[in-house]
Amino acid sequence: MQTYEGMFIFKPGLKEEEQKALIAELESILKQDQGEMQSSQVFGKRRLAYEINKCKEGLYYLINFSAQAGAVVSRLKVACNINEKVLRVLIIKKKQKKPEISPPRGISEAGQEVRHG
Repeated sequence: MQTYEGMFIFKPGLKEEEQKALIAELESILKQDQGEMQSSQVFGKRRLAYEINKCKEGLYYLINFSAQAGAVVSRLKVACNINEKVLRVLIIKKKQKKPEISPPRGISEAGQEVRHG
């Protein structure tokens, strides 16, 4: 499974029930496509760098999730583009960390033998 990070910016005037409904909609899209929510965080209202649809502030919501294919990502983007309560969406694929292997003792990283003594 591939891991993703998604940042969603909602309109600032949303009531708490509307925010929860939007978040529940995003989570249901993930579950429908066998996506797995790893973590989510609401950052609250923040000032935007520039106006978006005449809004100077936005409600930020961050999710980390894993999914099999990019179909989940496209469904999330389409759902958010249709919804007028969502100002912006950015979903990125996270790089999978490769285990760091250190060279054996007595050999430098350049591959040359190091002599002590």
